Amino acid sequence: MTTLCIRVDHVSKIYAGHAIPVPAVREATFSCHSGTVTAIMGPSGSGKTTLLSILGLLLKATSGRVTIMGNDVTNLSEKQLPTLRRTHIGFIFQSFNLFSALTVLENVLLSLQLHQVPKAQAFELAHAALERVNLAGRTTFYPRDLSGGEKQRVSIARAIAADVPIILADEPTANLDSKTGLGIIALLHELATVQGKTVVVVSHDLRITEQVNQVLWMEDGVIHAD
Repeated sequence: MTTLCIRVDHVSKIYAGHAIPVPAVREATFSCHSGTVTAIMGPSGSGKTTLLSILGLLLKATSGRVTIMGNDVTNLSEKQLPTLRRTHIGFIFQSFNLFSALTVLENVLLSLQLHQVPKAQAFELAHAALERVNLAGRTTFYPRDLSGGEKQRVSIARAIAADVPIILADEPTANLDSKTGLGIIALLHELATVQGKTVVVVSHDLRITEQVNQVLWMEDGVIHAD
């Protein structure tokens, strides 16, 4: 049985810091369950990343309701949000966001420290996550020593190390060659189907539609099911 992990009800985001308010997301409504991959697709400027940031509790919606793992997060204060992020959400960034002065292992450990995982347990979880993404032999490497695909796999390991239920990925194949991109898509699909994660991917890569459970097309802030 799957679990309802994300519910979005009539969510809008309007940026008001302009002479004319700019609506980035308009009345979005959808849900995501455990063990599934959802792709949010559409042209640049359509509001995809804004919506993903709302799901990741990095931005607040202007109106509507967002529920994460049964928690209505719509009106939570900024002080309440970090705990929910740590407990429920792993974020995979398009530009990897690795610390160049830290090794592969240290980059993953830093994420676990932010999740307040005890040091001994953090080492075990970090090694397990890196083995999961086939980087067990790269723990002492620095980001400069890695290919683009390896950097992306480090960012995935960092997102899954704490075993959070929701994985959000912003254009995870954008900086990768075709073959490596397909490998990342397959890995995200496996995280859902094998580990039961709820995976939401923002992407321009049409190949990802072959391994997802639902596609949400977005244009001019409006989202609709394929």
